[in-house]
Order: sequence, then structure tokens, then C-alpha cells
Amino acid sequence: MISKDELKHLGWLSRLELTAGELDRYVSQIDEIIRYFDTLDTIPLFESERTYSVKEVSELRNDKNRKFKWDTLQGLKNRKDGFIKGPKMS
Repeated sequence: MISKDELKHLGWLSRLELTAGELDRYVSQIDEIIRYFDTLDTIPLFESERTYSVKEVSELRNDKNRKFKWDTLQGLKNRKDGFIKGPKMS
């Protein structure tokens, strides 16, 4: 399934420092999730009836555009021209 080295690499890519205990716990949890997906893959979908729901986009949710009363970037120190400056990726 997934090895500790692969999970450690994913943690490094995500800038997460994972302890040995977290690696053990997450490897077992991810393996359990993958086994569940394997179980779902065995379901014969071609034998089941398809269901359809025809709705207009406007029926799903009433979106309203509203302006904020304050500048959302006001308290940030690393902002420039309306953008947030993040750290360099190496």
C-alpha cells in the first residue's frame, strides 16, 4: 500500500514535520482507506439503476455578492499590490 518513506516524502512536500508515531498511525489509516476503496471497486455498477436529478443551477443555492466592510489583507505584513507574498519554494 503506502510506505513510511512515501508518507514522509508527502509530509515534506506539504511542509509537515511528522513524528515516528504519526507516521505509523497515518500509514495504517491510509492503508485502511485504500482497502475501503478496493472494496468499493468490487461493486458491479453496471447492474445498478442510474439515478438522475435534473435541477437548474439557480435551484441549488442563492448566491449573493457582497463587499467586505474591511480590507481582508489589512493585517498581513507580506502583502504587495493586493497580493500576499509567500515564502520561496526550493
